[in-house]
Amino acid sequence: MTLTTDTAHPRPSDLADPVTVARDLARKWQDGLIERDRAGGSATAEREDLRASGLLSLVVPHEFGGWGADWPTIFEVVREIAKADGSLGHLFGYHTVCVAFVELLGSNEQKENVYRQVAQHNAWAGNASSENNSHVLDWKVRATPQRDGGYRLDGTKHFTSGAKASDLLLVFGVVQEEEESGQQGAIITAVIPTDRAGVKVNDDWDALGMRRTDSGTTEFHNVEVRADEVLGDPNSIINAFFQFQPASLFGPMVQLAFANVYLGIAQGALDAARDYSKNQTRPWTPAGVTQAVEDPYVVRAFGEMGIAYQGADAAARDSARLLQTVWDKGQQLTAEDRGELMVRVSGVKALSSQAALDITSRIFEVIGARGTHPQYGFDRFWRNIRTHTLHDPVSYKIAEVGNYILNGRYPVPGFTS
Repeated sequence: MTLTTDTAHPRPSDLADPVTVARDLARKWQDGLIERDRAGGSATAEREDLRASGLLSLVVPHEFGGWGADWPTIFEVVREIAKADGSLGHLFGYHTVCVAFVELLGSNEQKENVYRQVAQHNAWAGNASSENNSHVLDWKVRATPQRDGGYRLDGTKHFTSGAKASDLLLVFGVVQEEEESGQQGAIITAVIPTDRAGVKVNDDWDALGMRRTDSGTTEFHNVEVRADEVLGDPNSIINAFFQFQPASLFGPMVQLAFANVYLGIAQGALDAARDYSKNQTRPWTPAGVTQAVEDPYVVRAFGEMGIAYQGADAAARDSARLLQTVWDKGQQLTAEDRGELMVRVSGVKALSSQAALDITSRIFEVIGARGTHPQYGFDRFWRNIRTHTLHDPVSYKIAEVGNYILNGRYPVPGFTS
């Protein structure tokens, strides 16, 4: 199983590499970026730019008309987008993971169907997995079995990033205990059209940061899930976790996507603070220099921030390469392969969170009071990082690494680990 299975088919176009395409888009988005972030709402124009660029098919194999990119390249693109706009980096990262997940749990027909929708029609994939409950066993969205092998969904999903204006939704539901179907308690995984009757994507996301991710609620009112839209058997995803099957890579994929969003935002903050310091920051009188960039305090601060970034960056790139190696093993994946990967990923999540929080806060110490004016938008970097790093507590990622070092225990496979 690989993302790069066939080189006989060209990439979506004769463009330069996808990282270059992402950088070009990032430059295009610069005008008005600060104002759009402050206003919040949907990133409609930028999402259409991504559609037109062909990058939505980055994870799609060549044979289906996609780029067939490997994971290091995918995460590099995520970073470049997040460097310009953290919200867009998050949306693109989630889209990519949702599409890739079909490779892990779907049938050959389902893979081809989703891949062709993405590659030929630039379909956006949105996420509808999380609920207002921290544990999957507490999920309330009901999946009611139907005689034809499909289901009916009822309930509300929360933090459904990218669901609004998407074409496809990756959704999970639970067969309730009172159902007399023999599937009581099973988790159902499916990919359905977002415009399916009964799906209501609400415009109710208004947070401190990540203001353009449309991460609000999505309601399901007697929504049809056809038999051929269900990925795997009932509880396939949970069985994959317990048996260390390829679908158990969902957690590492999501966490590495998040980490690269953080690193992209941190790099954007460093770049912006550097440019401001060169052109506008005034030197502190006791420093005895004529330019702020010669102030030893400022130089040291940038050095320390850069070193923090370098460490997280190196670890993230190493983990992306390891994910590709593990991904390519397909059904030969072992518990040790998966465990070693997740220990690395947990460390990367902690390093990137800590580095990004430090950098996006510390830049204010070097840009000075004038840099806090809203016109410069330096606050958006910290707001985006602070909001996103609360997604799942990084303390638990640190504990996973510590438990491995002390007790030789791998992280328990799940949606976030």
